[in-house]
Amino acid sequence: MRLVWLVIGLLGLLGMMGAAQAQSASAALKNCLPPREMQETVAAKGVVAPAAAVMTARRQVPGADVVRASLCRNSDALVYVIMVLQKDGRIVQVMIDGSSGRVKSVQ
Repeated sequence: MRLVWLVIGLLGLLGMMGAAQAQSASAALKNCLPPREMQETVAAKGVVAPAAAVMTARRQVPGADVVRASLCRNSDALVYVIMVLQKDGRIVQVMIDGSSGRVKSVQ
């Protein structure tokens, strides 16, 4: 039941996101790896494990629910783009450097 409310809330929030924030999120998510390629990259030890990136994002935005986690190309580097839903209904995008696991940005 909680998932149903999360999806309903997310759909409503996406409609209310500001134009600049929506453009930023979509630009970061443009060049994401498909699941198979992501698995191969992680297996080859090219990036930190997705679970580690998600845990880092959760520490940056305590109490938020992870909505989406993607591994994307950003210039010549790989970054995790993790979208989290805060308790107040705001969506926050956390970018984690794929190779080091360090936070690049929180928007």
